[in-house]
This record gives sequence, C-alpha cells and structure tokens, in this order.
Amino acid sequence: MQRSFLRLCVQACARPLVDGVGHLGKLDGPAVFVANHSSHLDTPLILGALPRHLARRVAVGAAADYFFASPLTGAATALVFNAFPVQRGAARQWRGDAELLLGQGWHVLLYPEGTRSPDGSLGPFKTGAARLCLEAGVPFVPVALRGAHAVIPRGSRLPRPDGTRVRVRVGSPLHPVAGETPHMLRGRMRSEVERLLSAV
Repeated sequence: MQRSFLRLCVQACARPLVDGVGHLGKLDGPAVFVANHSSHLDTPLILGALPRHLARRVAVGAAADYFFASPLTGAATALVFNAFPVQRGAARQWRGDAELLLGQGWHVLLYPEGTRSPDGSLGPFKTGAARLCLEAGVPFVPVALRGAHAVIPRGSRLPRPDGTRVRVRVGSPLHPVAGETPHMLRGRMRSEVERLLSAV
C-alpha cells in the first residue's frame, strides 16, 4: 500500500521534489528520523521519499490519542504506516517501545514538535527523540518538509491541491557526541531541521 496506492495519491496531490536521499548511504544501522510536522501528508511523503529497503523498515511514532483512539483506526494506522502509539505524557513507555524496535533493526520516524504546526512554521522540539538517540546510541537523520501544510493543513482531512510543489530534503545521519545532554541534542536536532528548511 505504501509503495503503490498511497505513493500514487501523494504524487497526484503534492508532486513532491526530493533531495538529499544520497546521504542515507552513510547509514550503517538503525537511526531516528526527525522531521518538522505540519500536515497528515508528512508521513506518506517521507516514506515515499526513502529508498524502498529503508522505508519498509521504518516504524512511525503516531499520537495514541488520535491514531489509536479506537481498535479499527489503530489497526489501520499500524498496518499502513508501520506505526506504534506515542502516548502523550508517557514518554518512558513509548521510548521503551521505540528502543526495542531500534534493537530489532528498525528505523524510527518521530516528529519532535509533538503536534502539527497550525501555520506551517517550525515549533519548539520536545526532548523525547533526543533522549531516545542517547539511550539507544543511534544517530538521528534530520528531514525537512516544505509545502505540505498548503496541501493538507491542520484541521483538514482532504487535500487541497493548488499547484504547490511539496519539497522533502533529507540530511546526513548525525551521531550524539560525548557529553551531549538531551537538551543540547534537542537543540541540535531542531537547528539541523531548520537549516534544511531554509535550503528547500
């Protein structure tokens, strides 16, 4: 579904331009992908931009109170997006789940803003993704998306195609450094996503 129907839908409504995927050749193990978040289109855009061998091993952190609110929506979300629930206010629990996935060779996709931006701008990052990288000893891969908010803004369920070309830019994998605290790493994650945003 990801590589056929969903990807065709994304191509039709967003016509994404993808850059930087070549940086992923530097990955030699699991990583945490961190991206800005402004639209329900973000996850299919990222999964569609990644090489198939990576995309099929990406587990997506999805808000438990939204995507897993019922057994039906939870099952559909897990099936289509390889998603696992991220419970707000229960960071240790979801980080434990994510660390288990990383240990099994999965990559993890997280949105450190914690929610979709109401206007497409980059908001503050929470520390969960940074703590996960430090605890699991894995790198993070910054990803920037521009234009997705115009296609499916927050509060809308259906695309509003207006000719906007959505851009996806993938950065190089970056490892935590010695002595880096969760707050320091969180700041570096946000700076890298912001830098990529300014380049797309």
